[in-house]
Amino acid sequence: MLETDPGRDHALTHHWRVPGRLHDLPGLSVLGKSDQRRARASVLACAVIAHGTEHPAVSYSRRQAWYVDRYEGVPLTYRTVTGAVDEAVAAGYLDGVRAMQGDHLRTQRQSIFWATPMLVDLMEGVRLEYERGSSIRLRDANGDPVAFRETERVARMRRDMTGIREALAQVEVGISPKAAAADWDIGQHRIRARRVKDGRETWATVTPTPGNDVYRVFGRGRFDKGGRLYGWWQSLPKDRRGELLINNEFTCEPDYAFLHPTLLYALSGAVLVGDPYETDYFPRAHGKLALNVSLNAMSLALAVNAIMFRNVVRPGSWPHTRLYTERLVEAVVARNKPIAACIGADRGIDCMAIDSSMAVKVLKTCARENIPCLPVHDSFRVRTRDEAKVTAIMGEVLEATRVAISPSRSMVSMVSFPHTNPDPVVAPLPEPVVAPSAEPVVSSPEPVVSPSGTGARFRPVLRPLPPRPGSPRPRVVAPPAVPVGLSPAPVEPPAALVVSPPSVPVPAFLLALRPPPEPVPAPSPELPPVLAAARPRPSLALLAPSLPPADMPSGPVPLRPAINPSGPARVFLAAACDGCPADASEVPYPPIERVGLLGRLAAQARAMRDPASSADADARMAELRALASRQNARRVAS
Repeated sequence: MLETDPGRDHALTHHWRVPGRLHDLPGLSVLGKSDQRRARASVLACAVIAHGTEHPAVSYSRRQAWYVDRYEGVPLTYRTVTGAVDEAVAAGYLDGVRAMQGDHLRTQRQSIFWATPMLVDLMEGVRLEYERGSSIRLRDANGDPVAFRETERVARMRRDMTGIREALAQVEVGISPKAAAADWDIGQHRIRARRVKDGRETWATVTPTPGNDVYRVFGRGRFDKGGRLYGWWQSLPKDRRGELLINNEFTCEPDYAFLHPTLLYALSGAVLVGDPYETDYFPRAHGKLALNVSLNAMSLALAVNAIMFRNVVRPGSWPHTRLYTERLVEAVVARNKPIAACIGADRGIDCMAIDSSMAVKVLKTCARENIPCLPVHDSFRVRTRDEAKVTAIMGEVLEATRVAISPSRSMVSMVSFPHTNPDPVVAPLPEPVVAPSAEPVVSSPEPVVSPSGTGARFRPVLRPLPPRPGSPRPRVVAPPAVPVGLSPAPVEPPAALVVSPPSVPVPAFLLALRPPPEPVPAPSPELPPVLAAARPRPSLALLAPSLPPADMPSGPVPLRPAINPSGPARVFLAAACDGCPADASEVPYPPIERVGLLGRLAAQARAMRDPASSADADARMAELRALASRQNARRVAS
């Protein structure tokens, strides 16, 4: 009797059938109902495909409850499948073993059947027929098919898959002539590829589908879980995929580096820096295994169990103790603190929903640019000459996805935990609005990159800005008029605008420079003074008009010039001219606070001094600064 591994037996499927002329083989009854004929054709085809492989048996169930809602819309039912198997076994075309009642609970075994040499001889040179299934498939937590409603969202995903299928139908896939013959076993109905891993040799069996058919599979009974694309080439070992040809050209397989950790960092509002698999003590390969297993585990304890179970399934594949494995998982969690809450929290299937949508976008872009591309989850098998283009497309899709799902990089996160969007869609960010700033606005006709590093592009917004706090205030300049002299009495401005400044006494050496009083000429408004070219004055000459008379002691009363303006004052922001007409009479400065008198006079003196009096003026300026410092100290002390 044939010995089989229950975990590696082929599954009964309705996609392959023997041709119609072989439905009624000698010894089989003539079936008039199409459902029974199609079920028999699928049973015989699956037996022929599995023949010659390491596990030539096909598993099926003889429990009626197992078929409920499992093969909706196809003729595989309890009655048609069991009837076809029993009749083919009785005619000598199949052989099989029936499982005992309750084996599906005790040993996870089902009934099996396999092709006999008589059936293999009859199928020599016969080409099997392929029936393309639905491009969107939904399964529950146990992997069983689940019926679902045809919503607008599902219709949109079907349209995307239709375009991808049409593009893949134009792709011709072959095997490189440089491939070693010992690594391939090419049969009439299937292809076997050699795999060597952990010192153990195994063979993967695939059946190339016409048109390179692909489909999306969602899990947990929800369209926001899973959703990855599947094609026949994905079952090949990675080394054997490297020997595939696309349109008779050599291929390569660009992929995303640690895609799921990158997506989880973005969802957490953080940026992944460095390699998430690198720890201080453990090898990188072990860190990669621990992180990827932990992201798909319900807890850290279950992640440790899953890693340890590898040695049970494949002895020698994980020769480490449980303590070593626990420390490894703890080190991986410590290395990735921003996403520590996601490790051991079953986030892997959520990340699959995102990376599958990214794969759809990459495939649609490649189809528009006529680039043949075979998806392999988070990598893509393409021609070598298209590697740079596809890598660029993948980078653009990844960056757009990171911006869309990161709460720190986008105003609205289109994907978050728990998912509410069946098919995450990366939407463009809204145009940013630049708030008024005290800094100058730089204008640029070209979009610039955001300084946050997200890659989002925007155009600067130009708008008038308010004056900064340090901008000069408007000065009131009186029209030309003949001064009537200096009056010690202050000119009182409106009470709301007066701010009493601290008094600053006039130094004695400045009082000594006071000029003798002169008669004040009568004003003549009819004849305004004629302006002439400015001429230089001595460094302290401009101080004289601002000093009080000799008989007036210095005190806290502010000094204000008395002016009789002949017209409305003008307000402007231009810089004041320190020159003075040669023949014009002195025009007093506008009212100023005494607290700024020394600074203003010092600035004027510096502007108009000549080299000969530089040393004397500097000495006086030092004296002024010392006096102001003493006044400030006394004011603070009081």
